[in-house]
Amino acid sequence: MEENKLAARIRPLETFAAKKPSLYRCCVALVAALGYLYLLTVVLLLLAVVAVSLYYGHINYLMIKVLWIPLVLAGLVLRSLWVTIPVPDGKELHREQAPPLFALIDEVREALSGPKVHHVFVSDEFNASIVQIPSLGMFGWLSNYLVVGLPLLTALSPKEFHAVLAHEFGHLSGRHGRFSGWIYRVRQTWIQILTQVREERSYASFLFEPFLKWYAPYLNAYSFVLARAQEREADSYSVDLAGKNVAAITLIRMMAKERGLMEDFWPNFFRQSREQAQAPKDPFVQMLSGLDQSIGQAKAQRWFLQALRVPTGYDDTHPALADRLAAIGFARDSPEMLLLLDSFVEAEDQESAATYYLKELPEDFLPGLNRLWRERIVKSWHECHEQSKTSERRLAELDGQAALQPLTSEQQWERVAILSQLRDRAATVPEIKKLLTDDPKHGRANFALGVVLLEQGDATGVEYLEKAMELSPDVTGEACEMISGFYLEQGDKNLAEVFRSRADQVYEQEQKRQEQLLNFTPKDRFEPHGLDEELLKDIQNQLATVRGLGAAYLVRKVIEASDEPIYVLGILCDFTWQNGRNEKHPGLVMEELVAKASLLPPGVFVALDVQPAFLSDNMSKVAGAQIFALPDFGVTQRY
Repeated sequence: MEENKLAARIRPLETFAAKKPSLYRCCVALVAALGYLYLLTVVLLLLAVVAVSLYYGHINYLMIKVLWIPLVLAGLVLRSLWVTIPVPDGKELHREQAPPLFALIDEVREALSGPKVHHVFVSDEFNASIVQIPSLGMFGWLSNYLVVGLPLLTALSPKEFHAVLAHEFGHLSGRHGRFSGWIYRVRQTWIQILTQVREERSYASFLFEPFLKWYAPYLNAYSFVLARAQEREADSYSVDLAGKNVAAITLIRMMAKERGLMEDFWPNFFRQSREQAQAPKDPFVQMLSGLDQSIGQAKAQRWFLQALRVPTGYDDTHPALADRLAAIGFARDSPEMLLLLDSFVEAEDQESAATYYLKELPEDFLPGLNRLWRERIVKSWHECHEQSKTSERRLAELDGQAALQPLTSEQQWERVAILSQLRDRAATVPEIKKLLTDDPKHGRANFALGVVLLEQGDATGVEYLEKAMELSPDVTGEACEMISGFYLEQGDKNLAEVFRSRADQVYEQEQKRQEQLLNFTPKDRFEPHGLDEELLKDIQNQLATVRGLGAAYLVRKVIEASDEPIYVLGILCDFTWQNGRNEKHPGLVMEELVAKASLLPPGVFVALDVQPAFLSDNMSKVAGAQIFALPDFGVTQRY
């Protein structure tokens, strides 16, 4: 709900910024200045109260005690204007430790007329950034810190890191950088004010919270659009200095390496906990080794295609990968886009930027991070170790049952899942084949066996995936991606393209289906839910436990080209006291509903109180749609 509100504010501003960029930036400056104006007005009013009281009143102990309050509040506001940004994490690098890196920094800075870098830090993050720290608070006097993550340097080639550095300096080139820094400090000022008032003088919140409730969404929306526009501009600097192809491949590699950590490295890393009760002493170094491994064509293609389907949202100022690539010249369905994958794979074996640019690391950098990371993972490691022992016991139980009588299909599938966790996926092949002998129509087993066989280079895996798609159409897109990647690695680009296109068609249909499901218009058609009386009674009992729920309607939405029942639950809220306020709380009711309503069929939950009136009208007209209502709840309250 909050994301929809933010998107509704940002979209018209994006159009405005595109049509009139200069006027838009002027508006951003005025919105930011309004915050300072309010702060100074509050200070002046507080000081005026003190001055008038001293002028017309008699100075005594009681007056001094009373006047101390506005003076303290004024001091809080003035202190908040002194923005304090901590020095970034990491260890400082000196020129003699990384001569090629400092030479590159000088080259990029000169090419983009960027600011002087006062400190270069190396960190443990998969990132690079330039942090500006004002020495004089709101008045500036900036110290610039370039922070480069060793994991990022390990994952990228020297040319690719050149593109990243150009992007970061692009944020601070010329007037672009000064204005961005100022807007950033304005946001930090307001965060500090709210934090300090709440923590130190909570009784003063009445001076700020009403204004913040009105002001913060505007500042966030205006500055968000500016930040996103600057991300695109920074990408253009990356293209200018490193080249279009290198800039594009860099974006793809950063996505793929991060995903490789999540899906390959960390699961394999924690698999060591099966045998080792104690966490390794070198987790950070092991992670660097994982980043240095090649990804492979099949995974690279699958992750790349999946990333291209992610739309640009409003939870991050960076546009989605597809939009970033399109902005630098690689349209979504262009032949050049597909050729990028070949270029990506060809560059896999290049020397890493870490090896090329770093002569030596700061003292105790790697040992210190190994200790820090080990402290972070110890708890998770012990939990995984205990879970492994629990799984071993469960596996022994299933083996004992199998010795007495044949296991059911679900028990056999449970055994496969445990073996996959305790051993590896290859160890599950004989067990899955045995399960499919007993139950040839087990969809998950067909899919799992097909995936493992393709990973082993066995083409018979295609047959099992085809069978899985026949039994469970919802896995068609993922299965086609797997098969396409397999044929790509086998050198059969024609078949690879056939299955890639098939996957695209499936995902495109699914996207249209989701859009029809999530978006409502006056022309939507609804049908009765059709649930049996016993299940409906259980659902009604669950709904009765949701605090603040006034009424609920359950219907099926008619979706084009979909034979599956699509349920829509519309709720109306009652007035309740929550968080100190007696009003309707759709967000809180929806959270509790999602957590409690386990019996509800798959579908969409909609808060009718914040939707157009036509939706509740159309749903209420369906026979039997109203499945719950408080005894004293009037349906007309929704208006």
